[in-house]
Parts: sequence; C-alpha cells; structure tokens
Amino acid sequence: MTPTMLRPGPIPPVALITDAADDVALARAARRWSNPRAGRITIDPTPATSTSTFLARDILAALGRTAYVPIHGPVITAAPAWRTVACWTVVDNIRQLAVLRAHLLTPERAEQLSALRELTGIRLMLMASGATTGEATRLQTHLAHAGLAGELEHLDAPAALRLFTQSGTPRPNLPRPRSTRPSTTRSSTAAPAHGAPSTGQSPEFSGQHRAGLLAARNWLARRRTTSPALPERRHVELFLSRLTALSPTHEHTIVRVRGAQEGFARSGLSLAVPADLAAAGGPGICTVPFTAQVAHLISRAVPGPAQVAALTALLCTGAAVDRLVHATVDDVHHGGSQLSLPEPFSSEHDQDHPPPRVWYAIPPHARPYLHAARLFRRLEDAPGHFHLFSKSFGHRLKALLKDAGHPIPTLDHPHPGSAWHHQARLLPAGQDGMLLLGTAAEPHGAPSPSKKPPAANRQTPAHGNARR
Repeated sequence: MTPTMLRPGPIPPVALITDAADDVALARAARRWSNPRAGRITIDPTPATSTSTFLARDILAALGRTAYVPIHGPVITAAPAWRTVACWTVVDNIRQLAVLRAHLLTPERAEQLSALRELTGIRLMLMASGATTGEATRLQTHLAHAGLAGELEHLDAPAALRLFTQSGTPRPNLPRPRSTRPSTTRSSTAAPAHGAPSTGQSPEFSGQHRAGLLAARNWLARRRTTSPALPERRHVELFLSRLTALSPTHEHTIVRVRGAQEGFARSGLSLAVPADLAAAGGPGICTVPFTAQVAHLISRAVPGPAQVAALTALLCTGAAVDRLVHATVDDVHHGGSQLSLPEPFSSEHDQDHPPPRVWYAIPPHARPYLHAARLFRRLEDAPGHFHLFSKSFGHRLKALLKDAGHPIPTLDHPHPGSAWHHQARLLPAGQDGMLLLGTAAEPHGAPSPSKKPPAANRQTPAHGNARR
C-alpha cells in the first residue's frame, strides 16, 4: 500500500494480548465487543487460509459488507482488497480492530496490518490465545519485521477481559427501516411537464409547490446578502439539483420546479426550464431518493469503493453513462457533496474550448461513497485527471447491476441531450420563464460573442447514449 496518511493524528500503540489458558470467555467477550457503529470491529481469520487477501475479506465481513468476492464481478487481487479495507475503515470511522488467533499471522498479513494502521491510525489489538512458546516467539519476529516491535502494549487475559466487557455494550434491537421508495416508477413513458398534476389536486402536491417556492426565495435571499449580481450558472445548477435530487417521483419534481419558478418570479427573476422536463432527464427525473436503505443495499452488495460510487452517481445524478465515464478524481468537490461532469456533446465544446461542466448536488447518504472512491484513487497515486469510475462501466456494468440488485432509472430512460437543470437559465424579469432553449438566451446573463446552434437542436451521435 502507498504510505499515505488518510486520517492524520496520533496512532495508538498496538495491544498484544497474551492468553496462554485460551479462555473461551475472553474470545466471546471480544466478539460481543465488535460494533462497527461504535467504531470497533473484531475479526476471526478464516481457518486454513494464509494469504492476505482472505484477511482483507474477513475485515470487510466484520464491517458488515460482503466478502470481497463479488457474485458476478471479477476476482480482485490483494492490493485492491487492502486499499478497499483502508477506504471503508476511514469512511465508516473505525477506530479499533481486534484480531483473534493473531499468533497464526503470516509475515505478509502482519505487514498489511501494519500498513493499515499507518494509513488509518487505527488501534490494533492482537490476541494470541493458546499460543505455544514457539508461536509466541514467531509472532514477535513477524511484528518486528513489520515495524511494530517497539510499539507494543502487553495485556494479560484479565486486563483484556475488562477492556472488552467495559467497552462492549449490547446493541439495541432496532426496527428495520421501512422502504420510502414510491410505487410510481420513473421510466421513458413519464408524463411531460405540461401534463404535470395541478398543485391544487392534493395537499401533497400543494406542499411540494410551497417547498419549491420557499426554497427558491430563501436561497436567493442568502445569495443576495453576499452579492447582488445574478447567480452563476454553477450555483443555479447546484440549487436545482439539491431541490429535486430526493424527489420521490417525476411528478413531485415538476411541481417543485414550478414552485421554484414562482419563488424566483416574486423576487424579480425568471427561471427558464425545458418545456418537457421528463424527456430531458436529470435530477428528480432519472434519480431515486438515495435513502439510508438504498445506501445499505448497494454498498453491502458491491464492496469496491469505485464501483459503489459509480452506482451511487447513476442513482443520484440521473446522468447517462457516457457522461459519468468521463468523471475524474478532481470532479469530486467538498467531501463528496458536489460532483461536476463534462458535457462532451455540448454545442459550446470545440477544439479551442473544453466541454462545459454540469454540476450536481449529492445527497448526504451518498457523499461517503464518492469520498471513498476518491480515497481509493488517492491510494493508487492516481493523478487528478484519472477516471474516477475506472473499471466500473462497459462490460462490467452488467455484473455490477446484478450484484447491487437495485434498478437504475437512467439506464431505462434514454436522454441523449443535456440534463434539464443544465439547460435551465435564471434570467431577469420580463423574459419568458418557461422555454428559452431555442433562442439566443445566454447562460445567466453572461453574453458570448458567438453561439453555435443549441444542443437541443443538434443531432446527437449514435453512440451518445450507449451504456459503456
């Protein structure tokens, strides 16, 4: 592993627990002590295994994730497995790791545990229960070669038992969360924007309309306290994405956008959006509410950080695969709360100008997975322009979808053009606030000397919506 500190700070000494009597109560206490939510896990290495890859699998299993052998995906070697362990250890805020039967560790496993400790600052507790004199001596030799001999804290069985029983508390029997996914599914047959339900049809849609109205007014008021100028295109895209990313159905999305238009109108601005939001695709149209239950499902079925992040991006942004495949390491911003993607098929893109960026706000439950993917690439020493979701699309996408077991709306709703929130424009009052895509309207008041035909009127390449 690359000696990069993922979690700066002092590293606690390694606790070496010696239990010559092989007390069963101590082993049971260590297993009960394990609680990933509290930042501590206990692993019992798989018997009759000696490679470091199996030890990485054991740690992932202790974290509550599947063993590092995807059902349909390819078998991963030891180096990516340990990078995955380091990423999830940091993202899940694991602070303590206890290893049972540590006297059976091989030199390779001891070195990997030492590297994991250096990367994450985790506290290692090695239990040598029932070890013979020769096994104890061999363990000390392996630890010395791994650079841990001078950082050992020796504990006897009674002290270790007190440690595990005082720290370990029984986990509450929490009820299973109910699914919040609506029965209405988003598909290519979604109703167009002009056919959206009226806000007066039900209290639910009235609440959605009012939520969009208040969100627009409050956001604009905060912006105007710092700058009276018209908000930049990036900030408008982030606002619209944040407003609709967790919308349960496309009907709710349309009503929220109509409410935001009214909120901007009351503040003297006009929000221009595509006339047919459902056909444009994007946040709230080709996305699902990324709840804790959805996060749990895909992150437990697909352990690889880059692959989990790719599925997360598909679910949270609604962007097509041919956009996400171009995402780089530097496209993740502010700890995973924002993602920018290039728009390679835009009319603004030519030989002299890079493609414009499309900005997406990432929901809270999804941010740790983009952050984990960025950490994973950092451990590979990948430069900023390296593809963030490498080895996630193409022929591998089908296997990922089978392992995740969750539908991806953007794959069933082709939208070769730009996302609707990227086509939207925030304009001064007096201009049409419904549809300005076919005119010479400039993005948020920023004039341009020359413009090509808008992307909505251009022929999209045949491969523009291929699932790569």
